Amino acid sequence: MTTTLNTEVASEPAPLDPRADPVMVAMPDGIRLATDVYLPEPTTVPRPTVLIRVPYDKSGRYTFLPQIAARLTAHGFAAVLQDVRGKFRSEGERDPFVNEAGDGYATLDWIVEQPWSNGIVGMMGDSYYGFTQWAAVASGHTALRAIVPRVTGSDFFTMFSPHVVPRIPLYEWIVHTFSVSGMLERPLAAHTEGSRYALPEAAPQIADTLASLVAGNADGSLMTRALAGSSPASRLEIPALHMGGWWDNLQRSQLDDWRRVAGAPAGEHQFLRMRASDHEDFHLREDDEPHFDHEVDDEALRNYLDGMMAEPLAFFDHYLRERPGRWQAPRVRYELANADWCVADRWEPGDTTQVSLTLSRADLALSSSDGGQLSPAAPADSSTAGWTHDPDDPVPYLINSDWGQCANLPEEQELHIRQDVPTFTTARQGAPFDIVGHVTAELHVEASSPTTHVITRLLDVYPSGRARVILEGAAVAHTQSGTQRVAVDLGDTAYRVRVGHRLRLAVTSSCFPLYPVHPGTDADVWHPTSTAKSTHRLHCSTAAPCTLTLPVRGGSPS
Repeated sequence: MTTTLNTEVASEPAPLDPRADPVMVAMPDGIRLATDVYLPEPTTVPRPTVLIRVPYDKSGRYTFLPQIAARLTAHGFAAVLQDVRGKFRSEGERDPFVNEAGDGYATLDWIVEQPWSNGIVGMMGDSYYGFTQWAAVASGHTALRAIVPRVTGSDFFTMFSPHVVPRIPLYEWIVHTFSVSGMLERPLAAHTEGSRYALPEAAPQIADTLASLVAGNADGSLMTRALAGSSPASRLEIPALHMGGWWDNLQRSQLDDWRRVAGAPAGEHQFLRMRASDHEDFHLREDDEPHFDHEVDDEALRNYLDGMMAEPLAFFDHYLRERPGRWQAPRVRYELANADWCVADRWEPGDTTQVSLTLSRADLALSSSDGGQLSPAAPADSSTAGWTHDPDDPVPYLINSDWGQCANLPEEQELHIRQDVPTFTTARQGAPFDIVGHVTAELHVEASSPTTHVITRLLDVYPSGRARVILEGAAVAHTQSGTQRVAVDLGDTAYRVRVGHRLRLAVTSSCFPLYPVHPGTDADVWHPTSTAKSTHRLHCSTAAPCTLTLPVRGGSPS
C-alpha cells in the first residue's frame, strides 16, 4: 500500500501565550528560531534561566510549556521556550537530531547576552526535547549548568540502527513530526493495510530522512554529526536529574545514560527517578481505576504538574542558584509497581538475587494459554515447540499507543491461544516477590527462513486469567545455519508480583504494528518483494536450556 501525506491535516501553531515575549533568535547561518521569553517580576533583575527546545509547538496544549513556564517564573527563574529549526514558527529545514548541538549552543550564547540573564542556564524536557538537552551538553557551552532529561536518551536515534528490529511507532513519529512544519494528525492505521506498513512515498523528503537515519547509524556518521562522536553522558560534567518510566518505550536509552554517567566527571551529582508510567507519563492503573489524562483535562494537568515539577524545581534551586555541595536528595528513587516508592543509592539496587527461570514442557506451549512451564527447576527432559509464521496473519499488537501504554494496557490472554504464540507460565505465587532491575531471555530458535524476528513479552497473569504486559523485547535471529542462541533484552522494571498471580513468557515471530512483519524470506521487511510462510521451532533442551533471568527481591518465583 502506498499512502500520501495530506498536509491539510498538519496542525498550525497555537496562539502565543500573552505572558510570553516572542523573539526570533538568529543562528550563525542566519536562520531564525522562534523563541518565547517568560520573566518573573521584577524583570530587570538578572537571574538563572531554564531553556526548553521543542519540535512540538512551544505554545501548544500537548506540551503545556506555557504552564511549565509559569511555574518556573513563579519560582524565580526566567523561562525560554523555543521551536527547533524548521518547526512551527521557526525558520529553516527540518533535519532531526543533527542541528540541535549547534542551535543549542547559539541559543545559550543569546541567553547569556540578555540583561535578564545572570549567565547560568539549566534545561529540561521530555523525549526529543530531552535529546536537545544532551545535544547542548555535547556542544560544550559553559553556561549550561544542569539538565533534567525526561523519558529520553542521549542517543535514542540508535533505535534506527539497521541491526535491530525496527519499531514502527518510532518511524511513524519521524513521519508525524518532521514531514511538515506542524504536526501531522493522522493515525498509524492510515499507513497500514493488512499486515503491511508503508512509508509515505508522496513525501520523498521523509523517506530520505529515514534512510539517512538508518545509514547514519550503520556507518556512525549520525553520532558524529549529532553528538560529536559519542554519547555525552559518559563525559558529563554537570548535574542531571534523569526521569523516566518503566513502560516508556525509550527507557532502555534512558537507563543506558544512567549507567554511563556513573563514571562521568559529575557522577556524584546524578539523580534518577523512575515511575510506573509510560512515555506520556500516564500512570499504571487497574481496569477499574480512573484515567486522569493531563494531555486534555486542565484539572488533571494542574494536579499532574504539582507532582511532576516538584523535584526539578528543587534541583534547579540548588544547582542554578549555585548552592554549595551536593543536592540533598536520594540518589535513586523508583516506584515499585503495585506497591510503593523505594530509595536506593544506585540502579540496579544491590539487594536483589539473579534468578533464572527455565522454559520446559515446550510440547505444551501451544496447547492452552498457560502453555509450557516457567520454573526455577531444571527441565527433566528436552522438548520443542513448533509453529508457522504467516506474514499475512501476524500476531497483533493490542496496545492503542506505544507512547501511552498505561492509558489502557489491554488484556492479552486472547493472543495466547493462537497457534503461533508459544507460552510458558509459572505456578501461582504463594507469596509476593519483586522484580527489580534488568531482565533478559535466552532462547534457542530454529526457522526455515534465513532470518527471523524473535519477540518476547513478559506478562503478569491475574487470578482471573487476565494477562497484562510488564516488559517486552525483540531481536533478529540469523537462522540460515540452523538453531541459533538468541539473547533478548527486555529492559528494566520494578514490579511486585502479588499473591495468586503468575508470570508468563510469550514468544512470537511477529507483533504488528509494533514491528514490521518479517516476510519469511530474505526480502526487505519494509518493502518485501516476496513473502512465504516459515516454520519455527523453540528448542528447550536439558543441555542448552531456554531461560528468563530476573533480578528478584523479597522472595522467589515458584
